[in-house]
Amino acid sequence: MKKMFTILMVLIATMCAVFAAGQEETADSWPSKPIHIVGQSAAGSGPDLFIRQLQPQLQDFLGTSIVVENKPGSGGQLASDYVWGSDPDGYTLLAHSSPLTTVTQISKECDFSIKDMQHIIVFDAAPYAVLVKADSPINSISDLIEYTKNNKASNANSGIGGAMFLQSRIMADTLGIEYNEVPYNGSQPCTLAVMNGDTTFTVTAYDTAVNNDQVKNIALLSDERLDIIPDVPTIVEQGYSFPFLVMRRGVIAPPDTPAYAVEKLIDAFKNAVEQPSFTEYTTANGINVDLRFGDEYKKLDEQYFDTIMKYVSYL
Repeated sequence: MKKMFTILMVLIATMCAVFAAGQEETADSWPSKPIHIVGQSAAGSGPDLFIRQLQPQLQDFLGTSIVVENKPGSGGQLASDYVWGSDPDGYTLLAHSSPLTTVTQISKECDFSIKDMQHIIVFDAAPYAVLVKADSPINSISDLIEYTKNNKASNANSGIGGAMFLQSRIMADTLGIEYNEVPYNGSQPCTLAVMNGDTTFTVTAYDTAVNNDQVKNIALLSDERLDIIPDVPTIVEQGYSFPFLVMRRGVIAPPDTPAYAVEKLIDAFKNAVEQPSFTEYTTANGINVDLRFGDEYKKLDEQYFDTIMKYVSYL
């Protein structure tokens, strides 16, 4: 009896081992289930729109579903912490904005570390801009300065301590202006707040308002104009200068995500952005495309971290 019991246990152990081996993910079998891409902001934000535009091509290449989720809140921290704490198996990714994630990590008590994330793709380079309502009497930075001297002004940002907040505070100190900060869940709600007249202005990525005739761009926070919006003057042209952030939107994965998953994801995104539909989308929406992959993208985020550390006092 004892011998039979021992044989039975060996058989059970062997079967369990075989089953486990069959369940183990490999480079050839990955992906074997849906991939979830989690956004830091509400639907309609920059990273969210990129993913939804590429969703069909990614699904065709990878042979699985791409599920887009949105977890806005706390300046991007909710989504970042969620992805950071997910299993590092390549099935949970973060659609993020480089300055937003970096600033949030520096300004708040966060679980995640941007430098430890696995970087997959960054899509663009978008300078910030100052937007006001289309019928606003404010038509320049000088107008904004004068307006704040005689009126109560407010700025829509994507969260206190976030990237939009940081850029606006750097600008405010340089210009010597005062206004109330009003937080929203993402850049699109901020633009909507300006459109509705709920806030005086917003400092956000320039392409948030391309083709939007309900707001006007009074200044590009950059040293040079963009060919995409050649009629919008830079703030330097208007006689002012201060440290400028650049919005870069991309996709990253938790630390220790297997190399084979990261490589396959990079290949999938490379294939997707090479399709004519992506070029048509970026052209129609005035997007300043600047594609980087893997380690090249990671270096950009590391540089961002080091740069923003210089402005911790603003946070």
